[in-house]
Amino acid sequence: MIKKISTNVFWLLFFGFFIYKILPKYEYLIDGIPSFMEKDTLFKKIIFCLHIFSGILVYCTAVLQFTPSIRNKYILFHRRSGKLYIVASLVCITALYFMIPQGLCTPCRPSHYIVTSLWLLFVFLAYYFIRQRKIVQHQHMMIRSFICAAYFVTVRVIDQFGMGPFNAAFKDESRALLASDIFVWLVPLIAFEFYWRFILSKNRLTP
Repeated sequence: MIKKISTNVFWLLFFGFFIYKILPKYEYLIDGIPSFMEKDTLFKKIIFCLHIFSGILVYCTAVLQFTPSIRNKYILFHRRSGKLYIVASLVCITALYFMIPQGLCTPCRPSHYIVTSLWLLFVFLAYYFIRQRKIVQHQHMMIRSFICAAYFVTVRVIDQFGMGPFNAAFKDESRALLASDIFVWLVPLIAFEFYWRFILSKNRLTP
């Protein structure tokens, strides 16, 4: 019961903040992409749009993938939405590799490359394990891939509300930005590893 409530709260907060950040972007459809984003060519604009729309697909299909009542009851739908999640992830990741070199947060670029590459690795491993019928490993890789995908939303929570500790710890702004950026995806990955290896394993061994 507690797990179900906490999961629902997470999705509510995640999508609430995502909608809060994405809704103002509708102005891009009317006024065009702002000049400060440096999307000054048709190619860059197409890549940016692919990133946004494929990212939305990733987040929406993730809910379907990680909701047990849907996953267990509608197997065929789960498989199809899983394929859509993987395809959308690959499109979004490809777009990110083009976008990162022109990203506005220069100090964050090493972190961006690492988390994007991890996302790609986890997606490929999730696909590999499901082809091998290794369901548990597939589920874990899907969760890891979503942690990396969710970073592009959760990092904005830190940017807006949580930079205080990083600015206090690092006098140099560039280091504070890089540290906060790595924190957003590394800590959830470590937390999941701890949860999987110690808590879930202990529960499975408990008679």
